[in-house]
Amino acid sequence: MDIEFLKTLLLSAVLGFLIGLERNISFRTQKEKGFAGSRTFSIISILGFLSAYVTKHYEYFIYIAFSGVLILSAIAYFLKVFHYHKQGTTTHFSVFIAFIVGVLVYLHLYSYAITITVITVFILNIKTTMENVESKLSLEDINAAILLIAMSALVLPYLPDKMIYFFNPYKTWLMAVIIASLHFMGYIAIKLIGEKYGILLLGAAGGFVSSTAVTYSISKLYAKIKNINTIYTYAAAIALANTIMFARVFIEIFLINKKLVAFLSVPYILTSLIGILAALRLYKKAPNEIKAAPSFINKNPLELDEAVKFALIFAIIYGATYYIGSKYGNIGIYIISFISGLTDVDAITLSLSSLAKNDLSLKTAAIGIAVASISNTLFKLGIVYFTAPKELFKILAKFFALLLGSFIFLIFAVYFISS
Repeated sequence: MDIEFLKTLLLSAVLGFLIGLERNISFRTQKEKGFAGSRTFSIISILGFLSAYVTKHYEYFIYIAFSGVLILSAIAYFLKVFHYHKQGTTTHFSVFIAFIVGVLVYLHLYSYAITITVITVFILNIKTTMENVESKLSLEDINAAILLIAMSALVLPYLPDKMIYFFNPYKTWLMAVIIASLHFMGYIAIKLIGEKYGILLLGAAGGFVSSTAVTYSISKLYAKIKNINTIYTYAAAIALANTIMFARVFIEIFLINKKLVAFLSVPYILTSLIGILAALRLYKKAPNEIKAAPSFINKNPLELDEAVKFALIFAIIYGATYYIGSKYGNIGIYIISFISGLTDVDAITLSLSSLAKNDLSLKTAAIGIAVASISNTLFKLGIVYFTAPKELFKILAKFFALLLGSFIFLIFAVYFISS
């Protein structure tokens, strides 16, 4: 007998066994009886393998074999419903997947078979987690998620990404989508994993997307609850998002123009480290457990009006930046950098990094990027001042002073050393 045949047959048996093993453990944990365990699943996967092999000689055999598995699974399901009075079809559908995995192994699609097995076992294993999540979500949450998908998938792709009389429809609506998404994710994170960890996760993840949007969203969230016990949690999340902005800008510089790294690596890396330590200190001041759920948790999780309002402000500033850039060109590079940084530090960073390869000096590009980072940070401090309660602003004012002071000092130090 062919050794390769035996190896693939054994692989199909092992993959089927893994699916069945998960089912056995699940049944034991829930003190239930299942119609198929690890051995049955292993045999079903072998059946799929052999059916694909026999079909080479006897056409349609695989369809007959699959029909037999389908009939047995259907009988088991009806017995479960009418005799044991229980619901659930997860195990029965898993049987079909085990059969298909065996077929894929025979076809030498090993990576597909293994990937499908791993995904299947993972999905089967998260039943308790999913039940916990489903119990905490409401119909209003689902409607908000559908609205968010419609905003991003049905509207955004069809908007023109170009300036129309100093107005960019695509970028304006994109900012509205980002703000709405962050607000929704913060709401869901709080609902599922608690206020302390949910808000911090939002700050960390959102910092890689838009620290400006995160600062606005979290400031508005705290303005709703005004719970002094949670103030350091929200402050730490905003601090973390703004720290990640400096790390994100440095990564963009490194990817686009490695020559700029010599000018900007020390300021951006050290500022990121200082920001992380400061955010960690704020986080440690937060209570370990926050028992009371915020009052807004039962309200509309997707505030579209707030998202659109912020997006329109973004559009006005973005249009002003475009106007100055088109009128003054490279002569007003620092002015453009400052104004661009108010809305989007990434765009000016990528532009100046690219220009510094040929048309712009490295030092000018480095200063322009630094100016954009400073203006962006100042703009976010202004967001906190106008949207968050004053007690949160006082805490974050100290953080921003430390972050900006460190960054400006390091920029000047590097500038004079390079001179």
